Amino acid sequence: MIPAVWGFSGAQRVDRERPAMSQRPAERGMAATDRHVLMLQGPFSWFFTLLARELRARGARVTRVLFCPGDALFWRGPGAVHFRGRLAEWPGFVAALAAREGVSDLVCLGDGRELHRLAIAALPDVRVHVVEQGYLRPGWLTIDSGTGPASRFPRDPEALRALAGPPVTDPRFAASFAAFSAMDVAWNLANLALGWLLYPHYRHHMLHGPLAEWAGWAGKALRHPWRRAGRQRALARIATHRGPVFLFALQLETDFMIRRHGPPGGLAAALARVGASFRAHAPRDALLVVKPHPLDNGLAPWRRRAEAEGALFLDGGDLGALMPRLAGVVTVNSTVGLAAIRAGVPVCPLGDAIWDIPGLTGRDLDRFWTAPPRPDPALADALVRALANTIQVPGGFDGEGALPGARNLARRILDG
Repeated sequence: MIPAVWGFSGAQRVDRERPAMSQRPAERGMAATDRHVLMLQGPFSWFFTLLARELRARGARVTRVLFCPGDALFWRGPGAVHFRGRLAEWPGFVAALAAREGVSDLVCLGDGRELHRLAIAALPDVRVHVVEQGYLRPGWLTIDSGTGPASRFPRDPEALRALAGPPVTDPRFAASFAAFSAMDVAWNLANLALGWLLYPHYRHHMLHGPLAEWAGWAGKALRHPWRRAGRQRALARIATHRGPVFLFALQLETDFMIRRHGPPGGLAAALARVGASFRAHAPRDALLVVKPHPLDNGLAPWRRRAEAEGALFLDGGDLGALMPRLAGVVTVNSTVGLAAIRAGVPVCPLGDAIWDIPGLTGRDLDRFWTAPPRPDPALADALVRALANTIQVPGGFDGEGALPGARNLARRILDG
């Protein structure tokens, strides 16, 4: 069970840096058989079908709203409700559905999509469970009341120490990138083929449509030999560089942690800021490396932008193997920052990050290049153990981790 300082237990949080969140009526100790879970959009996989089965097996009722053919493709089981209206009709639709069916809990993948944001606002008396990929990666999933400022996870060191559970061993689950990609393609193909007919008002949440995404990935595949050669040259330069090496870890532009919780101007503006600060304040023998997200679609000209800032572009490579070579990591709010903290590498966040805690990070970018503060190892360990004890569960959205992830999330949703 989660300690009493955690908000889900019914007690007020210890966190003093953020205002305490009021307890919602659905958090007052309802039995599983009295719970009715409303599920919105989930991952492009069978995960929400598995999660619904686990919730029902524990006695809860489950209703799933389907917004597009892709949602329907990966849903099996009772309780499906189709929403085919316009976005402006959605808040009234979901509020009426929740009132009519006695919904106690809402589950959705992220809280950045307009459909999810509007539903959360329309259901103030419903307990919200936002699921995401884990902050502790790989092998973990996140379940929280929201992302960014909506998260209940504290940023106060003493609160972290109070929440810390036993030592953490990272779970490992095999997963296939090919299978993940196939489900992504199937979800999008279903929407392209049938969306105009069955759900004419649905609009996806992504920055680029699937055809543009696939074109970007095809281009990356065609450039693979040149990308691999460039990666080897970049790694060789990093290995032989005599001065300090700093890494700026990019994220996906479509990520709502960038779109809603990042700095103005997005990643391009962040890269320009980092480059200007590095040129003005870093030691003359320092090297700035820019690394794109592994799932970047190749549409944005990150190599050209990085080189225009005087940085070395590293397209791929093992981030874990790179950590011991780094003098510091700069990122907006990527989980790379948490990985660096766990490795004892100084980190400077540019946006709102759950791991941005006094004693673990340095927020003065200009000073970071010459005096990067190392994270406190004991506090870093407390952060990891607190995360694992509250808003992280072992599992994955696909592959071997899907079933244990569904079971662990169902247990956390119903038991707290």
